[in-house]
Amino acid sequence: MAKNSPLKIVPLGGLGEIGLNCMVFEYADEIIVVDCGVMFSDLQMLGVDFMIPDLSYLEANRDKIAGYVITHAHEDHIGALPFALKAHPAPVYCTNFAHKLIAAKLEEHALLNHTQFQIFAPNEVMKFKHFKVTSRPVNHSIVEAMALFIETPVGMVVFTGDFKIDTDPYYGATTDLEPFKKAGDAGVVLLMSDSTNVERDGHSLSEVNIYRKFKELFAEPTGLTIVSVFASNIARIGQVMELADHFGHKVALLGRSMEQNVRLAQEAGYLEHARSVLIGVDEIEQFPRNKVIVLSTGSQGEFRSALARIASDEHRSVSVGPGDTVIMSSKFIPGNEKAIGRMINSLFKMGADVLYESVEDIHVSGHANADELRKMLRATRPRHFIPVHGEYRHLVKHARLAEQNGVAAENIVIAVNGDVLELTKNSLKRVDHFEENRIFIEGEGGNDISKVVIKDRRKVAEAGIVFSVLIRNSVSGKIVGGPDLISRGLFDGDDGLEILEKGKKTVLSILRDVERSEKQIDLQEEIRIGLRRFFAAHLGKKPVVLPILIDV
Repeated sequence: MAKNSPLKIVPLGGLGEIGLNCMVFEYADEIIVVDCGVMFSDLQMLGVDFMIPDLSYLEANRDKIAGYVITHAHEDHIGALPFALKAHPAPVYCTNFAHKLIAAKLEEHALLNHTQFQIFAPNEVMKFKHFKVTSRPVNHSIVEAMALFIETPVGMVVFTGDFKIDTDPYYGATTDLEPFKKAGDAGVVLLMSDSTNVERDGHSLSEVNIYRKFKELFAEPTGLTIVSVFASNIARIGQVMELADHFGHKVALLGRSMEQNVRLAQEAGYLEHARSVLIGVDEIEQFPRNKVIVLSTGSQGEFRSALARIASDEHRSVSVGPGDTVIMSSKFIPGNEKAIGRMINSLFKMGADVLYESVEDIHVSGHANADELRKMLRATRPRHFIPVHGEYRHLVKHARLAEQNGVAAENIVIAVNGDVLELTKNSLKRVDHFEENRIFIEGEGGNDISKVVIKDRRKVAEAGIVFSVLIRNSVSGKIVGGPDLISRGLFDGDDGLEILEKGKKTVLSILRDVERSEKQIDLQEEIRIGLRRFFAAHLGKKPVVLPILIDV
């Protein structure tokens, strides 16, 4: 092993996008993986539940993996762990609360008994062969979020994870910049910092703002109050429960992840008011309507989520009407706006009042604004800088912010997923790039599907599908039945019967041509091409055509 080897840094996800966070640090014969998350699907990914990073780099270097170090327990940082651990097992280093969420996830995948955990506390040191990692607590929208100080043979790397500097957090203390300043005094060779809110000027708001607003809203409710919040936001849930206790309200939980996370948070020592306020959903009717608060999942309008079912009046236990209030205490994730808008409109139509971020101060972000990012840059004074955790424009703007705050332009790299970077004491450069092919996952079994399948589904969704059925005598090879044409997604009711009859004539014409030909011809392929041309001429679009030949 060369003593002066560079540190390799390979982002497998999380750069140029929100989610899918996974960063590889490699020195000689050792790798540590920081975070391993998912990205949830949008409507363009037909049938896909979520995506995970392309883990082929880990496959090629599986014998080097010393551990997965987790900054915090959001799904976009832990959701892909079952898939990584199944193929590339290694110890998982995480906090107590993250351990509980990860363990529940691994149990579903029958991996819990095969996974070794190393649970660390704030400011604890984890020692590897070439790396020494110290956890530093930071504020975020989940408890026990950590930045990582990674001591490497080429120098100190500060990896902020997702962070903000909350002046009055509900749980824990304000992010302490003193350790970051001390690291800067000793010399930080590289800072990798959260870019999500770089476009927002000033300082992010504190959770205390939400507490005050909730106190105002819970004081004199006219009906049922529903608070929709991410199930991982334990601090926000804790505020609701404390204020419910203060006002003599009861709290019911809706959504599997909400129920699980509340239970795990209690086990971890949080949510001290839960025991005195929680009731079952089936107990709601036993209390005055204005004395009940429902904590619900579904703030992003997810299909079949608890709040979406309430909005479509399909929830078996909870309904809303005049006098009720729905508080959507979360950010609208880009791509979800249409689904959220439809849900809000439905709730208003049912008579409820709906409060959301753009009309009321009922949510604060868990990510640092520009002023906090400047403070981090000035505290650490890094020689080199890589912006992480953000869409590409966020990375570019964070790079500009770094240059304005003392980092030389030539020492800043805007990396993308699949880049292979090399860091030495005096240089940071991109040395290679591999094609980053994220993996699409669907169904409870966690099956991966290819881009070709997604492309086929999109074709069917856009242009419809036609089945052409022929019955052939298996002995003589003669067609004895059909053709029958069955279509889906092309016509409304009986509108297409005339065109389908003409389509059958096209198939018969193709059959005659094939029978007369002396060449070996693929009958099914000829029918597929012929019918696509036919429908393009008559409808202006080419549906997916599936010729079916049944031998009898």
